[in-house]
Amino acid sequence: MNSRAPLVPVAVGLLLGVAAGLWSERWPPAAALALPLAASPPFAPLAFASAGWLAAVLARAPAASPPAEPVELEGVVVTVPSASAGRLRFTLRERGGALLDVAAPPIEWPLAAGDRIRFPARLWRPPGPRNPGATDQAARLAAVGVALQAEALLPPVRVAPPSPLAWLERGRERFAEAAVRLPEREAALVRAIGTGDRSALDAATNESFARSGLAHVLAVSGLHLVVVAAGLERLLRWAFLRVEPLAARVDVRRAAAAVTLPASIAYTVATGAGFPVVRAAVASTLLFAGTLLDREGSAANTLGLATLAMLGVEPGSLLDPSLQLSLASVAGLVALASPLRAALPFDRPPPGSWRARLAEPLVAGLCATVAASLATAPILALHFRRLPALGVLANVAGVPIGTGLTALTAAAAVLAAAWPPLAAPLLWLCRPLATALLWVSDTAAAPSFAVVGVASPGPLVAGLGCALALSLGRLRGPARWGAALGLAGCLALPGPVRAAAARERGQLELIAASVGQGDGAILRLPDGAVVLVDAGGTFPGGPDPGARDLVPLLRDLGVTRLAAVIVSHPHPDHTLGLAAVATAFPVEKLILGGGPPAGAVKEVLARLPAPVRLRHGEAWERAGVRFEAVGSDDPSLEENDASLVLRVEYGATALLFPGDVEERGEAAAIAAGGARLRADLVKVPHHGSRTSSGAAFVAAVSPRFAVVSVGASNRFGFPHPEPEARWRGAGAAWRRTDEGAVRFLSDGRSVREVPAAGALDPLALLAERREQEDAWRR
Repeated sequence: MNSRAPLVPVAVGLLLGVAAGLWSERWPPAAALALPLAASPPFAPLAFASAGWLAAVLARAPAASPPAEPVELEGVVVTVPSASAGRLRFTLRERGGALLDVAAPPIEWPLAAGDRIRFPARLWRPPGPRNPGATDQAARLAAVGVALQAEALLPPVRVAPPSPLAWLERGRERFAEAAVRLPEREAALVRAIGTGDRSALDAATNESFARSGLAHVLAVSGLHLVVVAAGLERLLRWAFLRVEPLAARVDVRRAAAAVTLPASIAYTVATGAGFPVVRAAVASTLLFAGTLLDREGSAANTLGLATLAMLGVEPGSLLDPSLQLSLASVAGLVALASPLRAALPFDRPPPGSWRARLAEPLVAGLCATVAASLATAPILALHFRRLPALGVLANVAGVPIGTGLTALTAAAAVLAAAWPPLAAPLLWLCRPLATALLWVSDTAAAPSFAVVGVASPGPLVAGLGCALALSLGRLRGPARWGAALGLAGCLALPGPVRAAAARERGQLELIAASVGQGDGAILRLPDGAVVLVDAGGTFPGGPDPGARDLVPLLRDLGVTRLAAVIVSHPHPDHTLGLAAVATAFPVEKLILGGGPPAGAVKEVLARLPAPVRLRHGEAWERAGVRFEAVGSDDPSLEENDASLVLRVEYGATALLFPGDVEERGEAAAIAAGGARLRADLVKVPHHGSRTSSGAAFVAAVSPRFAVVSVGASNRFGFPHPEPEARWRGAGAAWRRTDEGAVRFLSDGRSVREVPAAGALDPLALLAERREQEDAWRR
């Protein structure tokens, strides 16, 4: 490989072109004129940008309509299946050629890429973004050619002999069998690091590694492949040198590279073939090929060629966070590690000295960690809304342990694939390293300041932040300081800017969030303060809507504290999401309705301030908004009927939140003062059940908008047609959160619906005030 070849600008051109193609579905014919420019090195990046744009547009799956009834599917597994929550997820190419994202039960002999299978399944369209700023699963899958998802109704059946790769999957299972000799948490960790099998990791361990900044050690990535491939290559070179007849006849470097190259490919497939390890496999293949061909490579060009290979094969993979993090971290190492080391106020020690052997590796590791952290920070903010404050220190301590653990678990996995008991000695050596790594992660994750919550900057600002970070190694003087301040601004300013725009706009804003089968609504008051009305929740084992939906949305809105949390009644689907919310944000006030909390709900509410109960007619006010209890205080009401019926009044407008009241609760509220139930908008009680939204209650509220909070395809069949018909019959516009969050504004004179995505656009927030003022003038 010629180290002077312009692979880096060409790769950057392809990357930008693919990004443009993913952003826009249109391919301008004029751009095709740029393709011949690939023959001219100075203009090659422009040609590759055009090619990337075209490839991304052509690879996108067209919209498809799923059949209403289950169908019989037959096809070939085209990705390495991953296990989670007792299900396998993989991509299937069915007989007609379409790609499907499939979730299926495991089978006795493990599925692998290349297997031809058949099974009955239910198909549906992937969901779009649940809330403003949330992941658009439909767009991600469409970008890789997948238009529909499938749920297997029965375990798949092979219709052809198992793929040869099934033996690698069986080896992963045998390694899991061998790992049961270790304590449960250590066993899950060595399975994840050794073979990429994360199915046994509990939520606490995943959260610990995410908070500590060691998640890349937990997941099989380029680091693991480099450790395994480099370690194997050096071991083989050492062994070949000691076989004199072999050493005399062959170049041991080339012989070791020739054996290591296919072994690294096998390791990539055996550990799940995630994008980071595939990227490292491409890079290591180039390096070993360079050894075989006696050609010297450069780190920058190797990264560029790996980028070209991966995006050329699968342009839509650019939307995968793991690929983005992998490319950014390696680019950071290439661009920043050496300049950071050179900027330190002490020179490198002379070769062979004790400092060169002991201190310099630590210094170099620290510089590498800082370099990778700077480059990946905008991507972490974009997808995860938090930055590990202690990540650098945790990596300095944890990466050496993880490196040793990677080598041992890889060797143990090979032995376990042959016969699980063979791996026992190596697994016992793994145990102290696994325990030490868990301790490092838990210690770094424990402090409240271990994580800095930030708002997602959006793709464009995140891309700008990455570019500024990578430029720090080349810039000097004021330009470098300017780039550093720009990077800090990309990370720190999006949330505060959105919050300032909301304060400037004024008005009362309601976001009825999509939290699955539960309730969760965000009220942003005219002074910018935020009140949360219920927080969703699910029973243990299910997804946490607090962590999944509400915390990211609140951070994106620029929220740093909650003026109040109002709980309509202490049921799990209204309260358990508060655990994550209370961890992420200070809460000034808790207003609690319904009966006394118990069990898990009681534990969650104990983390918040002492609750305040509002009796009928009592109210709490802030920023001109009045929160009044308008339901009944009848002590005989229980469960759902005892819910707090809350009227939120701003000027001449009102919003009504009746919790989960049913027939008795609705009748009691009407008897207690039906006139106060009148509202411009109502959160439909009890998710639109048949036992709620009676005709008298609907007539008393008589809203312009009725918003029902439900989960997609929920097992209760909510909302039922009868309540929907009653609200529509009363003239209300019907909105449901399983189709995505809905958003409304009140200026005190009227309530209007506005686009949900505008909540994260400062310019749109400022324009909303002008639009309302213009409307009143007209």
